[in-house]
Amino acid sequence: MMCDQSLRLNGVRVLVVDNNPDCRDLLRMVFEDYGIETIACNCVSEAVEILKQVKPDVLISEIALPNEDGFSLMHKVKAFEVAEQVEIPAIALTTYDTKYDRAYARLVGFCKHLSKPVDFDELIATVANVTKQIQLVSAA
Repeated sequence: MMCDQSLRLNGVRVLVVDNNPDCRDLLRMVFEDYGIETIACNCVSEAVEILKQVKPDVLISEIALPNEDGFSLMHKVKAFEVAEQVEIPAIALTTYDTKYDRAYARLVGFCKHLSKPVDFDELIATVANVTKQIQLVSAA
């Protein structure tokens, strides 16, 4: 399934927000192969509660969520970042893949938009890239 098994992201913590349990389980299995700790939930309200307790290195969210969508989640994440003085890079991993969806995802704060079905190599590379950026900023 994965090409570069030598890449290790040990210690990276990812919060996955997706209402599809199969997708959450698949992402957890893929991330586990790379040493990534995965916390998963199925809705915005659960994600907000998790953020109050745990600061993930990366947030990965579907946009199509029940009750509140991923765009709403990003508004809450941005408010949380300001209040807590933290930065949590976010990746939209979604079935919403129109030009509008991609542009709006960037506008509300997602640093990357990936479409489902996802290319796992691209997803892992994206997680590695955004976590390296955070580590570089922290080291400076």
